[in-house]
Amino acid sequence: MKILASLALVAALGTPLTPTSTAEAPPTREHAPVTDDCPHAVRPPEPRTTSEVPVPGAEPTPLPVVHRGPCGVSAPPGLTVPDEVHASAWLVADIDSGEIIAAKDPHGRYRPASIIKMLLAMVVLEELDRSTEVVVGRESADQIGSAVGIGAGGTYTVDQLLHGLLLASGNDAAHALAQELGGDEVTLRRINDLARELGTTDTVAASYSGLDAPGMSTSAFDMGLVYRAAYRNPELLAIMGTGHIPFPGYDDREGYEVWNDNGLLRNDPEGLGGKTGYTDDANHTFVGAKEHGGRRLFAVVLDTTVEKARPWRQAQLLLDAAFRTTAGTGVGLLEPVDTAPESTPAPEPDPVEVPGVREPEDPRLLEEPGVIAVTAVVLLALVTAVLSVRASGPPRRRPSGRGNR
Repeated sequence: MKILASLALVAALGTPLTPTSTAEAPPTREHAPVTDDCPHAVRPPEPRTTSEVPVPGAEPTPLPVVHRGPCGVSAPPGLTVPDEVHASAWLVADIDSGEIIAAKDPHGRYRPASIIKMLLAMVVLEELDRSTEVVVGRESADQIGSAVGIGAGGTYTVDQLLHGLLLASGNDAAHALAQELGGDEVTLRRINDLARELGTTDTVAASYSGLDAPGMSTSAFDMGLVYRAAYRNPELLAIMGTGHIPFPGYDDREGYEVWNDNGLLRNDPEGLGGKTGYTDDANHTFVGAKEHGGRRLFAVVLDTTVEKARPWRQAQLLLDAAFRTTAGTGVGLLEPVDTAPESTPAPEPDPVEVPGVREPEDPRLLEEPGVIAVTAVVLLALVTAVLSVRASGPPRRRPSGRGNR
């Protein structure tokens, strides 16, 4: 319901396309932010623009917190995080085994920017034929932000729009594909449903292009789930690994080349592709992968700056450090978090004061096995006796609503 509330908010606003005020100068950092105390377990950092100002009375509710820590750097012995990595959160994982080699604040909530477009691409591949021709409308052609350059009245295949979406991060291509899927509201609902199906617990896509909007949230772990699935999809892997393609023109404009904007793919012979992202409030985000020595690893980088290295280079440094570790020595497994609701607890009897039994002054006393055993036996006997006395008395009416949530 919280996701649907966020989607309803976006629908009420119209998908926000640009901040209503100028952002402050981009932040600069001397080192990566310290996240040991989990500062963003509930929601992303405060925005620097007004792009996320909600309709009064319709503020989006953050998703429940499922995972709590560790929020600092988790890494196997011998893996040193490069100084050039200034990201608030990141994760390096094995595409095939799902092993998390190392991570920093993996469930901290940050804004994804355009790396969220992968969810849209996955839905498009699932629901549309790649050979279908799409006649683009004016609204799609006029989308702000990064664009592949489609024109109103131009005709493109779904496949060409997919390449424009992932290679050039085209917001115009994103809008055109969303209309083919049934419109903005339908598309938002579908990509959020897919995020849940993949096991995410920190992700709300408040826009399908990655532009900032109220409620937008993800985590390095969640993007790891999404991109692990993407890298294991041969169609998506092929698109992400495409260096450039010819793209059709429109009206009197001739066709042109569309190049992949992923620096790791362009600059590293072992690169497999991925996705770039940036907004004023998300800062830089990036996903990239490499194959080396028979291992395929990928990195997710969230909320980073570029003082010492571009985002693709930060991902490359993390990947190279991870390749030097031995498989199986990682810090976790990239798999959906079990969020199945617990059964409603049975009503508890009213507390009974038992003379002579109280909390120990030093709670560590209860950690000794012998003390636990003796205490349990005594308490069981006393409670059984009290309940037996109650059972012989008149029935008591249970308070309504007890045990319900």
